[in-house]
Amino acid sequence: MILPGDLPYLRWVLLKLLASEGGGYWAADGSMARGLDSLGFGASMAQVRAALIWLGSVDAVETRTTGENISAILTQTGLDVVEGRQMLPGIKRPLHLDMEG
Repeated sequence: MILPGDLPYLRWVLLKLLASEGGGYWAADGSMARGLDSLGFGASMAQVRAALIWLGSVDAVETRTTGENISAILTQTGLDVVEGRQMLPGIKRPLHLDMEG
């Protein structure tokens, strides 16, 4: 479970996961949750979906909803945030997380 104070980090990690796929692919909430799990970021599905919706509201991702599932694709704004060219309030890079590559 992600605590409220960790939400800015969760949002950044989601952007980084999308960027690691080359940035041009839609990713489903389930695959994003599994990616978070593999990094030790155990977020609930509700937290993943809420974070994706929030990221969509600040134009860091584009989202689409099918039933209760949410898919996202990285936008240029999201890529700029991940690559350190832009800052958005509510998104922070976890200092302890090494996801380079």
